[in-house]
Amino acid sequence: MANIIIVGVDGSDTARKAAQTAAELAVATGATLHVLTAFDKAEIEQIEVGGDTWDVSSYDEAESVADGAAQTLKDTGAIIEVSASHGKPADALVEKAKSLDARLIVVGNRRVQGIGRLLGSVASSVAQHAPCDVYIVKTV
Repeated sequence: MANIIIVGVDGSDTARKAAQTAAELAVATGATLHVLTAFDKAEIEQIEVGGDTWDVSSYDEAESVADGAAQTLKDTGAIIEVSASHGKPADALVEKAKSLDARLIVVGNRRVQGIGRLLGSVASSVAQHAPCDVYIVKTV
């Protein structure tokens, strides 16, 4: 098992808190932190500015969210990698953990309480299907 910790981010405050905890764990254990954002729809949009045209994809947007989260964690001293994965967040985290042979997945606890437990949240789904340990950060 590789010494890799994966954290899922989506730009929310819950994800920011989970990422901070994941970075602290990575530093404390000497692990590499892998910051992941999932995107559900593979879309490409053309943006024109002046005479220039750029193709911006949902992958690019998702990777930008992961990069932004990684930038806020630089001061922790963690070794950080970023990526974006197509799919539902829980599925993307589990698949990335499998492909990297990760030691730990860190997620926030948004919507884990009450009815969310019955309907299934990202944290609940990851905990049920992860190939490694899961750390659920109390963020509310």
